[in-house]
Amino acid sequence: MQILIFLLLVSVSLFAQQPGGRGTNPPSAPKNLKLLDAKSEIRFVMQNFNEALGVQCTYCHVEGDFAADANPKKEMARKMISMVRLIDTTFPSSAGVFPEGYHEVDCSTCHRGSAKPETKAPSKFYNRGNSLGEAPPAQRPGVSLKLLPPDTHVHGAESVMGEFRDALNVDCGYCHGGGKPLETDINPRKDMARKMIMLVRQINANFPGTGVFPVGNQEVTCYTCHRGDPHPASVSNRRYDPPAPKQ
Repeated sequence: MQILIFLLLVSVSLFAQQPGGRGTNPPSAPKNLKLLDAKSEIRFVMQNFNEALGVQCTYCHVEGDFAADANPKKEMARKMISMVRLIDTTFPSSAGVFPEGYHEVDCSTCHRGSAKPETKAPSKFYNRGNSLGEAPPAQRPGVSLKLLPPDTHVHGAESVMGEFRDALNVDCGYCHGGGKPLETDINPRKDMARKMIMLVRQINANFPGTGVFPVGNQEVTCYTCHRGDPHPASVSNRRYDPPAPKQ
């Protein structure tokens, strides 16, 4: 009889520790939410933040007291959430208030697993003419520059247009083209590129010490989001490695 009672007590104790058991302690409700909705799946949202920056929770929180505001990176995270929401207004396809809904841009778009986003493409984009050894385009002043300064270096090595090509891995015709001179506004992507320049300037305005893109120090550039892809990656279209084969 004593053995039977002991086994029953052990069974009850184990049951209480299982998910869904009566003894399970439900996770405490999130506190001190100044931007996020308490009805959101906060754990899932925070896991996305962790993965996007390649950090653990205590990078922004105080260990043992996640509701505390003692870590200055927590306030910076709030500013980043506000910034992403502002960027979202640039894209009509975005839906919902970040992080709820669908978004063309999220934390992973810029960070890609690093706490500090990258700003410079590691390699040059080479088109067919480059690979065949053709001469580079003649150096001449830019024409029809509606946003860039008149003296902007737009052609050749270390030029702004070269940086755009490297950032998106596309040739000049992606935004120009149409068999017309490059200054012709026949390609709708050219106007989109101008909007992206304005967006980069707007983002950089959140950081002290930045110049007016593309002049001066830049915390964010075209490469920061694009990373060699015309359509930046986000949680919704990011490619992951296949699962490891089972042993």
